[in-house]
Amino acid sequence: MLRIKTLIIFFFSTILIINSCTKNQSDFDVKKWQKSVIDNRTVKDNEFKTSPTSPFAGLTRINAEKDKTSFLDFKSGNFVLNNKKSSLTLISVFQKNGKWYLKILNNGFTCKSGTEKEGSLYKLGDMVECTYYRFTFVIYPLDERLVIITFDPELKEINEFQHLYYYPPDPEFRVNAKLVKIKNPEQIDMLTSQNQIKTYYRYAEIRFKIRDKKLTLIAYKKDLDQKPEHTWLFIPFTDKTTGKTTYAAGRFLEIKEPLTKNFVLDFNEAFNPLCNYSHVYNCSYPPEENALDIPIEAGEKVYPVYH
Repeated sequence: MLRIKTLIIFFFSTILIINSCTKNQSDFDVKKWQKSVIDNRTVKDNEFKTSPTSPFAGLTRINAEKDKTSFLDFKSGNFVLNNKKSSLTLISVFQKNGKWYLKILNNGFTCKSGTEKEGSLYKLGDMVECTYYRFTFVIYPLDERLVIITFDPELKEINEFQHLYYYPPDPEFRVNAKLVKIKNPEQIDMLTSQNQIKTYYRYAEIRFKIRDKKLTLIAYKKDLDQKPEHTWLFIPFTDKTTGKTTYAAGRFLEIKEPLTKNFVLDFNEAFNPLCNYSHVYNCSYPPEENALDIPIEAGEKVYPVYH
């Protein structure tokens, strides 16, 4: 079983292996590369079809506030938070000394990962996965709130899903690029689909050419330390296909930070925010500084059912 966070990291750690790429692409095998892109797309489609935390299985997004104890009830086929315990309550959640805790109040509810037992309580880690019969819960403890996303594998969206939509692999959009780190990176606030703010550092400029046009994108980081989970660069962007053949809120690239300043940037790996598939996610909108004035006819197209 793959969590969504693990799922996304898996895809882009396998298909964006760019650290060993150099400016010289003379030994580039187009057919082998095209097959690799298609194979990885097949893997992603299969995960979206079969994972219990597939975006198409997203049912509800629930926020528990930090200043009170909340009780998660299962009522009339849905999950809701209440201020009081009832016969329908599955768990209670609360924050103490800056840490989030969970107490199981129904034996059908189990947590498989991301917890530390303290008596009858579970102290929650960065991400917790739990189940209640066919339902899966992914729980994200944040400073200001606890986010609970529920998944139902019997939703019609996942049962009807066959595959995502892509442009054919095109080597024209696999480009030589140069990473130029920004001195004294400043923070930038990005508005999200849940009308919240996510804060990133403006970490580096990525300079490249497409069709002889000089272009630049900003790569962002959530944190500037060198922990393994913080060595990924987040590149949200829009282009002249946005809102037409691609998702109206833009697309993302996530790449492992290159070991050298010259590397290969592959727009064939551009993917949609998870918000294209379900309302349960909280996706950043690309800043205006990352609006490309050309069509990037590569990577993932808009998924037509939910957008």
